[in-house]
Amino acid sequence: MVTRTGLKTRAVMVVVVALAWASVAAAMAPESKRLIRARDYIADEQWTLAIEQLRAAVDDPKEPRRDEALYWLAHSQHHSGDPGAAVQTIGRLERDFPKSMWVKPAQSLRIAIAVRLQRNDVLWWAAVPKPAAPVPPTSPGPIKRGPAKALPPRPAEAPPAPGAPAMIAPPAAWQVISPDDDLRIQALTGLMRSEDAEKAVPLLAQIAFESDKPGPATRAVFMLAQSPLPRARETVLRVAKTETASEPVRVAAVTYLARFGGPDVSSQLLNVYVLASEPVKSQIVKSLGERSEKAALLDIVNREKNMRLRSSAFIALGSAGFPELLVGKYKSETFEGKRSIIGGLFLARAEADLIRIADAEQTAGNEVLQKDALDRLRLLGTPKAREYLQKVSEKR
Repeated sequence: MVTRTGLKTRAVMVVVVALAWASVAAAMAPESKRLIRARDYIADEQWTLAIEQLRAAVDDPKEPRRDEALYWLAHSQHHSGDPGAAVQTIGRLERDFPKSMWVKPAQSLRIAIAVRLQRNDVLWWAAVPKPAAPVPPTSPGPIKRGPAKALPPRPAEAPPAPGAPAMIAPPAAWQVISPDDDLRIQALTGLMRSEDAEKAVPLLAQIAFESDKPGPATRAVFMLAQSPLPRARETVLRVAKTETASEPVRVAAVTYLARFGGPDVSSQLLNVYVLASEPVKSQIVKSLGERSEKAALLDIVNREKNMRLRSSAFIALGSAGFPELLVGKYKSETFEGKRSIIGGLFLARAEADLIRIADAEQTAGNEVLQKDALDRLRLLGTPKAREYLQKVSEKR
């Protein structure tokens, strides 16, 4: 079921996108006073007054931005409690201004209304890609003129995608024509919160693996990662592991696995780590640090030969609050490793350990490492650090 909070959040997102479009449109055509007043009423949630202004704008052939007025009219009708009128207004916008920049926000609003009304048939129709209409063959020879033939009607049924139910087309007013990946994901998001969630997983997986745009693919992974369904979580893990998946999408899969996963996430991420590219490995280290996965980070420190990744693991251990592990590694580390450990100890606010390192490196004559430790102590600025720095200054 969709929660009231979720509905309100999506409604706010639709408004934010629409306002962004409005700022673009403002530079293209002058605004009428009616449209300005209507948006003021919308900001105050005075829907009846907004609808009155917008209807007048829509019915005025001299209104320079009738397409925008139609969008805001649909928006206001929806929020006033008349979703049926809103859907009809969206259809009018599509018919009268098919190339308007306001068509896509309006289609997004239609899907939001379908989610609220639990119209899963509408959501499936938007979510499942439709086969392209066949191009009629051309034949050579003289053109025979005859009565014009009507285009074949849109099929009442569309072939089901993997996992999707067989679909009967919803009424024309509800149909989103040629939805792009953004609209498909919005529809699938609604389905993932319904009784059809299990059937929506393969379509989100398809977008995650096959989309040539990282943005929609990443959003698909995000929706899958949030789901409690084992099949959805397994899909996110498969995206993270699959080398043919886009690298930004694999990084996102690791991020969301760590954020939404359970107690076995650290072992899953270590399995991904073995064959991952460096950017993916770097995100795994960061995510393990955010989860305070001490054992997994220590495993990477012990096995990793790439100094950049080892340094990241040292920093992550410090950020997660494990200074004792860093201190245990300090003496046997390379110069670069020691500098990273000092950085990790700073993040752990381990002032006593930094003071001991500063003293030891002064004795050993390692001025760079001593300076690193002293600089971190200055940044910490704790009473103990200031007292130590004062003593060091007096000795000089």
